[in-house]
Amino acid sequence: MFMNTQDRYGLIARLVHWVIAALVIGMLAGGSLLSLLPPGGFKGLAVAAHKSIGVLILLLAVTRLLWRSFNLQPRPLRGTPVQAYIARVLHVWLYFLPLLQPLSGILMSQAYGRPVVFFEGFSLPPLVWHSPLLGAFFREVHGVVAGLLTVTIVVHAVAALKHHFIDRDRTLVRMLKGR
Repeated sequence: MFMNTQDRYGLIARLVHWVIAALVIGMLAGGSLLSLLPPGGFKGLAVAAHKSIGVLILLLAVTRLLWRSFNLQPRPLRGTPVQAYIARVLHVWLYFLPLLQPLSGILMSQAYGRPVVFFEGFSLPPLVWHSPLLGAFFREVHGVVAGLLTVTIVVHAVAALKHHFIDRDRTLVRMLKGR
């Protein structure tokens, strides 16, 4: 039930998948709106929340990667070798990008000299020195990764729907119900 088997995803893998998915989609939408907010108190709160949720996503993404390394992965269902290759590449991106996106945001904030405080609890230790040039670099990385993540999520969702409605296989059901 909690662990993956050769035929299905366990509860932990499914739960972490959907929590990360919801948070990342919300952060992509919310992050794109941050630049539209006027300077002031609400924008400061929104940026602080964005940073905290980003750290949470990073922690969940690390947890997901560790969980995957200690669990079986369900066998792929039918498909061509090309589909299997695309699925493998897509899954690598879906593990890598949710790590890189919050990490680039943390590094951007710290390079600009702004602390990253996790839900008003503790500040993350600085990982980079204060450098506007470095901040601009990580800002660019953060934006590019957001675009890559958006495209990857859309392709992943379309592929899942294709499996469900056209191929009529259990790919989507395995991630929804674990069957």
